[in-house]
Amino acid sequence: IALALNENVRNARLYEACAHALHKLGEYKRAMDDAKKAAIIDGNSMAGIMRIASILAATGKPKDALDVITKGLNTVNKQAFRYTQMVVQRMSILTTVLVLGVTVAIVCDLQI
Repeated sequence: IALALNENVRNARLYEACAHALHKLGEYKRAMDDAKKAAIIDGNSMAGIMRIASILAATGKPKDALDVITKGLNTVNKQAFRYTQMVVQRMSILTTVLVLGVTVAIVCDLQI
């Protein structure tokens, strides 16, 4: 699974790089296609989303660009919140295990 995730991130970065180059060349339609692919492949990254917004702004659609950024931030923030909750939960479990381990070690020392 980790290999597949890394492959997705790599592919998203390649699409984002292509979108960046095409954007610089003024190939906005092709740049938008690649930026959308990057955002779909790796929804955790703001790079594709920001590229879409940049292209929209460059083509005279600043309100659409702002909407894309807002939606992207909301999505990433929700994912970051869920990830943070998972980390806190795992840290709580680890802390409990460590406390129990220390408690067991102390009890064992007292019984010796």
